[in-house]
Amino acid sequence: MFKSVLLRNQNVAGAKHACRSEQPLKKKLVIIVIIVIASAMIGYLLLTYWNNLAYFSKTKHETERWSVIVDTKKDIIAIETTDPDIWVSLKNLNENQTEMWIGGIVEEYHNHWGFRFRPDTIVIAEITIEGAQSNIQGISGDLNYWINVWTKQAYVLAKVVEIHE
Repeated sequence: MFKSVLLRNQNVAGAKHACRSEQPLKKKLVIIVIIVIASAMIGYLLLTYWNNLAYFSKTKHETERWSVIVDTKKDIIAIETTDPDIWVSLKNLNENQTEMWIGGIVEEYHNHWGFRFRPDTIVIAEITIEGAQSNIQGISGDLNYWINVWTKQAYVLAKVVEIHE
């Protein structure tokens, strides 16, 4: 009987010791889970911030009334116009999500692409006869040609995806 009481006491003592050794493991697991969740949240915030920087750089503008177009390669750029009729057309294109040739004379500009279409030359057309057709990347990749050699209107096939007024 003395042996059974002694064994029972040893088992209880061993169980208490096992519980004590499991507590630091639980704490470590909780800390690891918290670190993983915090890292995921920070990563998401950084990714969102990076994407916003790219968006703002591509859609830099100078006026309160501007639109964003997306071309066939899914690149975006801001379009500003001084012509009220062109502005109405841009708003209609946004509502209808119609793809049209949108462009103007290319000028150097401090945005992601290095250019914009000069606001007083914006044209929207179904067919282009007197201008050159390209895409945003194509124009950006050879600015010297578009600004100094071509010097006429350039167009990109695009949809208006945002209107800001």
